[in-house]
Amino acid sequence: MTEEKKKARAHPATAKVGKKKPAPVAEDTQASKARPAEAAAPESPRQSETRDDIPPIKPGDELKVFYRVIEAGKERIQIYEGTVIAIKNSGISRTITVRKNSFGIAVERIFPLNSKLVQKIEVKKHSRVRRAKLFYLRNLKGKASRLKELR
Repeated sequence: MTEEKKKARAHPATAKVGKKKPAPVAEDTQASKARPAEAAAPESPRQSETRDDIPPIKPGDELKVFYRVIEAGKERIQIYEGTVIAIKNSGISRTITVRKNSFGIAVERIFPLNSKLVQKIEVKKHSRVRRAKLFYLRNLKGKASRLKELR
């Protein structure tokens, strides 16, 4: 063993460990000038996957979500109608939480907005809210859970 390794084992705080410097990278200035600006920055695959046919959605909006359901090899479109209580993330993983009252039982469902299973979304009405997440609606029933409509 060399003396430096012995010192490093004995006292790691006082040992001198030589670090190798990275080799300098030779830049080819002519090659970088020859490339056009469009080829230098290709569009990322995530940007191309985000949908542009979805209307602007805010918390408190009442929506109709047309969702494609596949059951036993058959395909049908299910309409889910309710209030947006949360919007999460941005970009490709963007989701909305929609809450509705079905026969006296409150049901919440999370829809990924960029999924191909979401056929289309229609905004029925916009409501005036002062929060980004409307989880307080879970504790309210009947007329107390109504939101004021924006006109």
